[in-house]
Amino acid sequence: MQDWMHYAIPAVLICFFIYRRTKRTIGFQKLAKGRLKFRLTLFSILGIAIFLLGFVHPIHFIGYLIGLAAGVGLGLTAIRHTRFEHRADGWYYRTHLWIEIAVLVLFLGRIIYRVAFIALSPNPSSLNPADPTQFTKDPVTAGVFFIIVSYYILFFGYLLREETKLDPDATLSNTSNSESSAHTVK
Repeated sequence: MQDWMHYAIPAVLICFFIYRRTKRTIGFQKLAKGRLKFRLTLFSILGIAIFLLGFVHPIHFIGYLIGLAAGVGLGLTAIRHTRFEHRADGWYYRTHLWIEIAVLVLFLGRIIYRVAFIALSPNPSSLNPADPTQFTKDPVTAGVFFIIVSYYILFFGYLLREETKLDPDATLSNTSNSESSAHTVK
């Protein structure tokens, strides 16, 4: 009876996090300065921590560098396609749909890969979740992590910089539709 609960609770939590991430990734998102600063700080700290843990396996720095370069490319593409829209309750932003989907696929693929790796491991007791170097033992996983980290650091930094340029007095009449949004700069 309790065996299924052992798997059901984590599965429900994972599904909830996937739903939240999907909702936050696709479509217009409210431009909230405090939330962006928090996320930028969080991703910066995580990136530095994983980078420093990489000294345990220095060969993985190649994966880190490839991930950083790919994340910067993805971020620059996202910046080029970002649209802003003013609504009654503030400014909203969104980037190109395919970029949003690519980031979501990277995030979900990383979760699925990790769950499959643990499930198919011949000796799951050797996987210590408290060991922080677990994240740096696989160069592909570390590379994907750095794609996501560098993308979000670049993109959130851009959003914070653009937020200061947006006109707070813009009215709803300034926006014609969601694709050709009103990016009003002071």
